[in-house]
Amino acid sequence: MIDDNFSLLSSISLIQNAEHLVEQRTRVENAIMQGDPALGLDTSKALLETVFKTIITDRTAPANTDLDMGPLFRSVQSCLRINVDDTADTLFKRLISGVVHQISELRNNFGAASHGDDAYYQNPIDIQEAIMVARIVDSISGLLIHKHKNHNQPNPEGRIHYEDYPEFNDYWDTQVDGFEINLGDGQKISVPASKILFDNDNSGYRELLIQYNNTEEEDAFEDIEEEDPIETHNMQINERDYEEAVH
Repeated sequence: MIDDNFSLLSSISLIQNAEHLVEQRTRVENAIMQGDPALGLDTSKALLETVFKTIITDRTAPANTDLDMGPLFRSVQSCLRINVDDTADTLFKRLISGVVHQISELRNNFGAASHGDDAYYQNPIDIQEAIMVARIVDSISGLLIHKHKNHNQPNPEGRIHYEDYPEFNDYWDTQVDGFEINLGDGQKISVPASKILFDNDNSGYRELLIQYNNTEEEDAFEDIEEEDPIETHNMQINERDYEEAVH
């Protein structure tokens, strides 16, 4: 019996504003609820690929994501630590690597889009087996995203996301005034200083974030009262310029 409310939660629980990841997860769920195990294999593999490519792009520069599943996961292994213990880290990566390989083989041999078959072909994969694969993929995806987001010291050249650093953003916003546009009739647009810094001087945001992560909070910006941080990082934005930017 197929659960009409089948859902995957681990793979998106710690990532925001990732529309393509949500789309990939939805495709897996729809394939399962439609009782299509072959399509479930296809979409499960695609979801895992999306997670791998996201981590690689965030953590490496230049990012090479035009790879098959095996090399993709090897790239993830090289830039992401799973466990603080060397032996445990190696064993977890070996475990995941083996599962990734078998999922690829299942999709290549029994997926809906991998190749065509004769008109009377019957796929031996049943829906419960496809559900197991989807759950495994969701579990691996959730673990890797969790490790990625919780060990996210920014790479000097990699991609960073504003919403991944709420503690730094909150700290910066207590030190520097944000920007406010009065629209009249009691309406206004407020933009925090951290978002202005991120949007207009990404390298400056990154440098301050790295400094913040490497020092005690009370010492992180010891010169904050002596200098104008927005001037220091070329962030002088008047109301007209920023209003044009947000529109």
